[in-house]
Amino acid sequence: MKIKVNGQVLEVNEKTTYYDISKSFENGSRVPYLAKIGRDVRELRRSARDGEDIEFLYYDDQMARYAYVRTAILIMLKAIHDVYKDADAALKFKIQNSYYFEIKGRTIDQKSVELIIDAYDKVVKSESVIKKLEFTKNEASKILEENQMTDVKMLFEYVYKPTIKLRYVDDYVRYINGELLYHTGMVKYYKIRHYKKGLLLYVSTSNDESQVIEKDIGIKEFDTLNASTNWARKLEINTVGVLNSHIANDTFDDLVIMTESYQDKQIGDMAEEIKKSKKKLVFIAGPSSSGKTSFAHRLSYHLKAIDLKPYIVSSDNFFKNRVDTPKDENGYYDFESIKAMDTDLLNSTMQKLLDGEETEMPRFDFAEGIKEYKGDKIKLNENDVLILEGIHCLNPDLVPTIDQNDIFKIYISALTEVSIDNANRISTSDLRLIRRLIRDIHLRKINPKETLLRWKSVRNGEEKSIFPYQERADIFFNSALIYEFSVIKDKAIAKLYTIADDEEVGIIARRLIKILNFFLGVDSGAIPAHSILREFLGNSILEVM
Repeated sequence: MKIKVNGQVLEVNEKTTYYDISKSFENGSRVPYLAKIGRDVRELRRSARDGEDIEFLYYDDQMARYAYVRTAILIMLKAIHDVYKDADAALKFKIQNSYYFEIKGRTIDQKSVELIIDAYDKVVKSESVIKKLEFTKNEASKILEENQMTDVKMLFEYVYKPTIKLRYVDDYVRYINGELLYHTGMVKYYKIRHYKKGLLLYVSTSNDESQVIEKDIGIKEFDTLNASTNWARKLEINTVGVLNSHIANDTFDDLVIMTESYQDKQIGDMAEEIKKSKKKLVFIAGPSSSGKTSFAHRLSYHLKAIDLKPYIVSSDNFFKNRVDTPKDENGYYDFESIKAMDTDLLNSTMQKLLDGEETEMPRFDFAEGIKEYKGDKIKLNENDVLILEGIHCLNPDLVPTIDQNDIFKIYISALTEVSIDNANRISTSDLRLIRRLIRDIHLRKINPKETLLRWKSVRNGEEKSIFPYQERADIFFNSALIYEFSVIKDKAIAKLYTIADDEEVGIIARRLIKILNFFLGVDSGAIPAHSILREFLGNSILEVM
């Protein structure tokens, strides 16, 4: 066969695998992990075809990094299995550049971690080829039952698939959602550490897989993620299969009421904390589509219920005039930068309010790109509180002369509580992207392709402007709802199908479709009008536009 690889024309035999071909395209420590043909990404275990134009993907490609991470997670679950044959191990969540695992009913100590590290190293050194075997649904169900993988078995009870593909590393079997590396020895760079009741698996987040840096774990972020996933586990709704069973058995409405009540209690407790603090300024920060606006309004009602008078102000009203807004390296206005904020005006306004002065608030006209004043005056009396929400609200440079101890700081994000199964998590950024997608379609008339194209820039802004400051918050709030993927599925999936596979963001669209297809869809009628989810679905009774 004649093929083209990275621009070179080669002749190879039929049934030659991409892995065999890739050996000639290693460059020192730079190793090919996947093959890309057009917009299609393939594992190296597959065979090349005559006439193909192949591009090998290395660790500096996002899809290759995903495959590396999935393989590292698979090896971890096998290593735990090799040490504790009966262990019900699960990947609970990602935090920083690490993945946190626990074993149900067992507290992992340092000695256990050392045994697991030894087992992990052995699996890597074995260079075991990762097989992908296809079974009928009945055959797969028996295999999963024999291996006590009820989470996977239940997942496929509610997904129409005549056949199911399972992964094997020697005699260990798992379902993995997505591409994997060719063999276990390709995961050369990792670190494993004992943490709390479980252990952390670190991989590189840079373009160089060898740069595995153990970033500090934010205690507040960890505690929030852990509490949320533990609550889901306590309800026994921590995986998609169990969630689908609630829909199939007509108990979904009960789940909605319980989940919304749980969030309401958290917000109510937060209002009490604010009152107890006697602070006049409440700053709320969080990444895109975390539900900051709805949360601010929900919080304001709880504050009113305990005899406080809140004023909600968006930090967007303190943008610099468009003519003074900085631009990024591509020449576009950089609205994610703190330099786009009129920090001098915001700082002086907050100080005047703290000093008891009546102060007029600006309004930013986004169409004209200028600030306006229309008589919106605020004076903070004894029981008054100002709520300011925006992406920079935890950055001390936003109000540099204000004593940070005078501010009650809240960080909000949508931290997914439900996993596909115990080996396959759903990224928190994917949840926020799908939220943003349906809001853009229905409320802002932005097409899904444009939303996906913008997402990388949004994420870069979050990495610079939001995440470095999240641990400064007094309180973390998780706005994710256990049930929400089931509701937003039908809103998003039809629009994602309009994006062709060969478009620039086609790979992202297919990945999101694959996630959504695991969920049974359900009507949004049961969702209350004050729910944070209504900020994205529409029909919210809160002022969220």
